[in-house]
Amino acid sequence: MSSLVVLALALSIRPAAAENPNQAFAGRIMMSSKRFPQRAASPSAYTAAIRKQSQTSFYEAKDTHAWKIYFAGFLKAPLDDLEYVIKLYELTGKSQQLLVSFDQFTDERGQRTIVSNMTLDKKQVGVNKELLMTMESKGKVLASSRFKILGEGERFTGKVNFSEEEANGKKSNDD
Repeated sequence: MSSLVVLALALSIRPAAAENPNQAFAGRIMMSSKRFPQRAASPSAYTAAIRKQSQTSFYEAKDTHAWKIYFAGFLKAPLDDLEYVIKLYELTGKSQQLLVSFDQFTDERGQRTIVSNMTLDKKQVGVNKELLMTMESKGKVLASSRFKILGEGERFTGKVNFSEEEANGKKSNDD
């Protein structure tokens, strides 16, 4: 009986490596509407803070008609270059459609975690869409994540403005 209890306790304890954020989130981009913390008391506390703060739905700022998104990319492999590419794909339809692509630069090679932010303009990306964000280097996807951008779409009143001629039933000559 006592050996069964010891076995159950041993299985419920997670290894310390799983608390390392680079291993816990490998290949994922965590996103938030607030800046991510830069430090914590321990790796497990940092992992918990990232998990607690991350979100997948973002609401449009009414005054700017844009979304400010903070992200932390935990790469599958160390970045072997100073440049990486952020790509945003629309997933709302049946296929992926590339919406935006932009280059970013880091201070040094070998980075495993990249923390930055981006501002998405409503005119550029639209509204009420599900997007896929990827971090790529030399054509290889190092991290990715899905998220939604939500806000007010265009309002249509149903009101149509006719010219005076159209209102009187006269046709214009198209010949």
